[in-house]
Amino acid sequence: MTRLNNDEQSPANVDVHKTSDCDPLLKLWNLRILIRLNAFSRFFDRYGGLHDPETMHVLGLSAFLQDENVDKKTIFSNLSTTLEALENNTLTSPHDVFSTNIAVLQKSLNLTQCEIDILRFVIISGSSAGFNMVVETLGEMSSEKIRHTLSIILNVPRNEIENAMRSNGTLISSGLLRINASGHYMHSLQQCFDVPHSIKYALTQEQNNPGAILQCFFKMADQPHLSIEDFPHLKTDIDLLTSYLQSAEKKHVQGINVLIYGEPGTGKTELVKTLSRYCGFELYEITMQDMEGNPIDGKDRFAAYQLTQKMLASKEKAAILFDEIEDAFPDVNFSPFGHVTRPDFKKAWVHQLLEENSIPAFWLCNSVVQLDDSVLRRFDFVLNLRSPTRNIRRRILDKYLGHLGLSDAWLAQMAEHEHLVPAHAESAAKIADHLNNDNTKALEKNLERIIGNKLQVMGLSRKPRTVISRETRYSLEYLNPDQDLEALSRGLQQNHQARICLYGAPGTGKTAFAHYVAEQLDKPLLKKQASDILSKWVGEAEKNIATMFDEAEADDMVLLVDEVDSFLLDRGSSQNSWEITQVNELLVQMESFNGVFIASTNLLNLVDAASLRRFDLKIKFDYMKPEQAWTLFLQVLKEHGSNLKSETKQYKAALARLDNLTPGDFATVVRQSRSLNKIIDPRYLLSALEKECKAKPGAGKSIGFMGS
Repeated sequence: MTRLNNDEQSPANVDVHKTSDCDPLLKLWNLRILIRLNAFSRFFDRYGGLHDPETMHVLGLSAFLQDENVDKKTIFSNLSTTLEALENNTLTSPHDVFSTNIAVLQKSLNLTQCEIDILRFVIISGSSAGFNMVVETLGEMSSEKIRHTLSIILNVPRNEIENAMRSNGTLISSGLLRINASGHYMHSLQQCFDVPHSIKYALTQEQNNPGAILQCFFKMADQPHLSIEDFPHLKTDIDLLTSYLQSAEKKHVQGINVLIYGEPGTGKTELVKTLSRYCGFELYEITMQDMEGNPIDGKDRFAAYQLTQKMLASKEKAAILFDEIEDAFPDVNFSPFGHVTRPDFKKAWVHQLLEENSIPAFWLCNSVVQLDDSVLRRFDFVLNLRSPTRNIRRRILDKYLGHLGLSDAWLAQMAEHEHLVPAHAESAAKIADHLNNDNTKALEKNLERIIGNKLQVMGLSRKPRTVISRETRYSLEYLNPDQDLEALSRGLQQNHQARICLYGAPGTGKTAFAHYVAEQLDKPLLKKQASDILSKWVGEAEKNIATMFDEAEADDMVLLVDEVDSFLLDRGSSQNSWEITQVNELLVQMESFNGVFIASTNLLNLVDAASLRRFDLKIKFDYMKPEQAWTLFLQVLKEHGSNLKSETKQYKAALARLDNLTPGDFATVVRQSRSLNKIIDPRYLLSALEKECKAKPGAGKSIGFMGS
C-alpha cells in the first residue's frame, strides 16, 4: 500500500457542517475501514445492505442503489477493486482551504506529515454523517487498538502514530488536538479525538491572507494609554516584577506566570500593557472571539493559549496576556478537556500548563474564588489590583479628560469618587469627544451624569466622597479639647505616625480637626464612616477594614474613621463571633499601619476598653467655653456683613447660658439661613443657636432674652 502524502491528497473544501461531494480521501478512509479493518460484513448486516445514499455516494457505489438484487459478495469485490485503484493512483496536489490554512501552522509549529494527517482525519471525518455510520461499526476500542486503527486508516506506520499522539508532542501540547482516550477505558474512534471548535473553524474557513489564521488564536495587544509613572501606588510591586521578568527572560526561565486580579475596570489589562512596554516585551493577547464575533469558550481559549505558546516559543522578548480567565476556570471541578472521571486530571494538566510555558504569561481575573489553591500556588507573582487611590484617580482623570479644559476644582472633586476606575474615565472621555465642549460648566455637568450613571448601575453612589463643609473660618481657638492641639500638630509634622481617638459630643470639632491635621501634613484625608465598612455578609467588614488601611498607606493618606463605636464594640458584651473578629481586625490593622490613624466617636463608653489602650492619644472635645462662643459669634456676624452695634452685654450673657454650644451649631445655622433666605444678624443668629441647643438630647430649657 502506498501512503498518500500531503502533496498527493486532494480533499475538497471542508466546512465544519458538511463535506464536499465524493471526497476521494474520505472514500479512501471508508474503504480501508470496511476492507482492511474487516468491518464490511458488520456494516452490511447492521444496515441491511447498503441503502444510505450519502454513504453509497462517498464509496462510489451510487449505481447499486437502484439494484435490489446485488449481493454482498459483488459489493465487497467492487469495493476492494476501488480501494486498490485509489491506493495505486497518484492524486493531484491539493488546493483546498484546509491545506492552505494548515500550511501556516505547519511552518510555525514544524508539524510532521503524520500530525497533519491525523488532524485532517479528525476534522474532515467528523463532518460526514455517512462516515460516522462506517466508523460506528468498529465499536469501542482500547487506546492501543485506536492507534492500530489509525495506522491502517491513514496508512501510516504505527510508531509515527504513537509519536504524534504523545502528550508532549506538538499536536497535543499545542492544543490543536485533544485526546480523550487512556489505557483504562474503552472509547469509540469518534469519542477519542476532539479538535477545539475555534481551531476547527479557523482551519476550515477561507482566510483573507495566510497570516489571518493566526488572529483566530492570538493578536498583538494594543498600545497602552498610561505610563509606568501612572501607577505610583504599585511602585514596589512593579519594581519587583520588572526585575524578575527581565532577568528571567534573559536566562530563558520556563514557567513564568503572573496573576493579576481585582474588580472590573480597575485597569488590570492597562497595567499589563504598560508593564510589557516598560520591560520591552511584545505583548500578545489570547483571542476571546471567533471570526464571526462569537465568544470562544474557556477550554478552547486554553487550546489557543497552548498554540500561542508553541508558535512564539522561539521569539525573544515576548509575553502573553490571558484575560478573563474565569471562563477557563469556571469552578474547581472543571476540566479543560471536559468532564472526566479522574478528579486529579484537571489539576495535573493545569499544573503542567503553568510550569512548562516558555513565554511569560499574565493571567487576569476579577476574582480568584474559583481557582483551586494548588493552581494559585503555581503563579510566581500575584498582585491584587484594588480600586485606585485618590491621587491615582486624579492622574487618571487628567490623562483621559485633561484635554477638555475642565476646571481644577471639578477634577479634584471627581477624584473623590472612591469607586472611580480607569474604565469609567475612558468611557466618559469617549463620549465627551462627541459633545459640545465650548461651555466648560455644561460639559462638567454632563460628565458627572455620564460617570454617575455608570456607577449607579453597578450599585454604587453617583456622588463623590463629600468634602468637609467650611461654613465658617476654621480655627483651633474654637475647639475645647483636653490636649494641646497645636503641640500635637507640630509633633505629627515631625513624626507622621500616630493612633488617635477623638471623642465628645457631635459638632465639637472632631472631624474638622482631622481635616486640619491632613492639611498641616500636606496629605489627603481618607474619610470612612461605619456605613462604608459594615456589611450584612460575614467577613466583608473585615475585608473592608483591611482595604481602607491598605489604601491609606498606599497613597500616604491620613485615615479618619467616624462613628468608630459602631463596630469597635466592647468584646465582652458582643453577642456574635463576627463582632469580635471585626474588633480584632481593626486592632491588627491599627498596629501595623504606617501613618496617621484618627478615630472619632460620640459614645466612648461603648468602645472596647482593650481597644482604647491601643490608641496613643485619647482626646476629649467638649462644648465651647463662653469666651470661645462669643469670639465665633462675632466672627460669623462679620463674615456675613453684620455688626453688633448695641446690647453687647445682653447678647454675650445669653450666649454664655448656652452650655452645650458647639462650632458645628454655628455651621448649621449658616446653612439654615441659606435655605430660608434669611439675613444673618445678631438677633437671628442667637435665636437659631438657642433652637439648636434646645433640640439636643438631654438639653434643659435655655434662657434667652430675645425670644425666638
